[in-house]
Amino acid sequence: MLEIDLSLDGFRKTNSKKIPKTIRENKGISLIDLPRDYIVVDIETTGLDCKYNEIIEIGALKVRDNKVVDTYNTLVKPKYEIDSFIEEFTGITNEMVANSPDIKTVLPAFTNFISNELLLGYNVNFDINFLYDNYKNCYNEYITNNYVDVLRLCRKIYPDLFNHRLKRVAKFLNIDLTNHHRAIRDCEITKGIYDSVRQHIADNNIDLKELFKNKWSVDLRELKTEKTEFDEDNFFFNKYVCFTGKLEKMVRADAGQIVVDLGGRCENSVTKNTNFLILGNNDYCSTIKDGKSTKQKKAEKLILEGQDLEIISENTFYDILNFE
Repeated sequence: MLEIDLSLDGFRKTNSKKIPKTIRENKGISLIDLPRDYIVVDIETTGLDCKYNEIIEIGALKVRDNKVVDTYNTLVKPKYEIDSFIEEFTGITNEMVANSPDIKTVLPAFTNFISNELLLGYNVNFDINFLYDNYKNCYNEYITNNYVDVLRLCRKIYPDLFNHRLKRVAKFLNIDLTNHHRAIRDCEITKGIYDSVRQHIADNNIDLKELFKNKWSVDLRELKTEKTEFDEDNFFFNKYVCFTGKLEKMVRADAGQIVVDLGGRCENSVTKNTNFLILGNNDYCSTIKDGKSTKQKKAEKLILEGQDLEIISENTFYDILNFE
């Protein structure tokens, strides 16, 4: 799998105008669960963008009662040549895929393998989004399976790790990384990590519901600052800020505190005072099926009515702050 670096080093200044987000309204739901029956999924691609890059390998493990009972693995011939970086990164060369089936040929067999079963993967939103868009483009159909993201579990179980990329977590758990970045091997590594997480949770009597208890319930309007002097030229001074979705780098209360320390004001909901709505990740919210939260929809309505309000991404928020 290609892994996304969520660090903020080297961010350039960006335009804070809203960037349209792909809506996958038929996508399955991200579950907090510890299943014993599931299918591990991993793909390799020519890049990170579903719109411009292609799938070049799909791997899957069928698991019953925590034991692998079947496997699926195929290379996929892309429309365009694999560049040298991806060849080096994954070990998949243009020669290897030259006689492989294309994605349209592959998808029906993959569908038969996964059926409507629960999927499991590491940063599995990446894999599912690629598959979802390819199903739609090839057959005007959708992958609607619910899924468990092992990355999401690892962030809670091992909070002190510097980052939670598959490679770092596997090393931490002494899991062999031979052939990492090949689909079937990454499925095996993912299952190894998941097995360790399950065991850790059982050994420590961890309550999953408590572990994932909503930490956003703090009233952001109650946040105070000890600062008495502010740079009145900073972006958020005297501005009303609201958040929606799950932030990747920090909890919402900490992000709100940064705003308040800059002389801004935080709100729990979008109002006629709101100047900025900061978008987190909605993929983990089971109540959102069209890609947009209620706050985002209200903000868009207010913008169309002429309100001085901007919708910005989480990364743009950090970029404005020069956050590193």
